[in-house]
Amino acid sequence: MMRILVTLLLTALHLIQSSVAISCGGCVDLDEINFQKTVERFPYAMVKFDIAFPYGEKHEAFGAFSKAAHKVTKDLLVATVGIKDYGELENKALGERYEVDDKNFPAILLFKGKADEFVRFPSHLDVTLDNLKAFVSSNTPLYIGRDGCIKEFNDALKNYANLKDEAQLKLIKQFEAKQEQFTNPEEQQNAKAYLVFMRKIQDQGYGFVEEETKRLLRLKAGKVTETKKLELLRKLNILETFRVHKVTKAPTDKEEL
Repeated sequence: MMRILVTLLLTALHLIQSSVAISCGGCVDLDEINFQKTVERFPYAMVKFDIAFPYGEKHEAFGAFSKAAHKVTKDLLVATVGIKDYGELENKALGERYEVDDKNFPAILLFKGKADEFVRFPSHLDVTLDNLKAFVSSNTPLYIGRDGCIKEFNDALKNYANLKDEAQLKLIKQFEAKQEQFTNPEEQQNAKAYLVFMRKIQDQGYGFVEEETKRLLRLKAGKVTETKKLELLRKLNILETFRVHKVTKAPTDKEEL
């Protein structure tokens, strides 16, 4: 009798979880049988280990990342592994293989062509669309741009803050010409933001990046419309393009007029 009750409870739990689970568009479901063969077919694979029927903001962010990735690259597999701690304990051994802590789901791993070569998504970071994109961009040559960013601009602006004044001014002129070529209003607006930041950094130095980041974050945390929040988010994403690991350019004192 007790076994029957347990079975009924587990069945009810399955139905409840299935009803609230959110689909992950473009994600491939992996298990202990197909995991290694599938992961190793791709140059890179982003895999989320989670409960069997995931839901919530983190799962939604991963689904949004999957859709964004499918639009720009064929070299990245986006997949999920559902781990059950009941019944036949499906994929539990797979979770243990990668030291996935079921008390801190989800665990997200980025594989690099082999099932034993991977990077773990930092536990201190929130699982958001932008953080997932940045994680991939930081650990692979793939580019899945943050909202508002322009790949051509990002590529040209690496280490911009450390370039000599002449080189910075040359890039500003080049970008001014490219901005005029955009016909999409959103791209024009984003290109304008790049140019504003380029001029400010050229004039004020790298300290502008930190100060402007704080200012934009304060505005975003205030009472603003969703449209304004999106605009501020795009500016913050663009501003991240100018961040450098080490400042090597000596500060220049601007003469007061």
